[in-house]
Amino acid sequence: MKKFVILLLSISLLASCTVGNAPFAERRDTYVGTKVSFLDPTRFGNAGDLIRSDYMVAGDGFTHITKNENGDIVQHWFISEVLPNFVGEKEWVGKCKIFYVVDPKTNIIKSWGYDEGGNPQSCRDWP
Repeated sequence: MKKFVILLLSISLLASCTVGNAPFAERRDTYVGTKVSFLDPTRFGNAGDLIRSDYMVAGDGFTHITKNENGDIVQHWFISEVLPNFVGEKEWVGKCKIFYVVDPKTNIIKSWGYDEGGNPQSCRDWP
């Protein structure tokens, strides 16, 4: 799990020169077709910690699993939350929640999307 977190942090650092929802989505697209590193939900120790100044906090990480109508595993992730005191674009305020659809036999990510209860505009690559 530490390797996965380090990988995510490394990718975030490499992509830090871009800002926006499109680079975030493009980065998630690269995960499709790769094998998931773990299938059990866990809570990360930094949940709720400040990420950027005083306007963004860490989410809970991998929160839970469901199954869709095709029998695929659906991993639900709460990545971060842009707080209401954010001085930038107000439509970015909200929770970044995504899900991965995973093949139960091969553990390969089939697709991803923005999860219910989240704000896709809050899922961004930050400088």
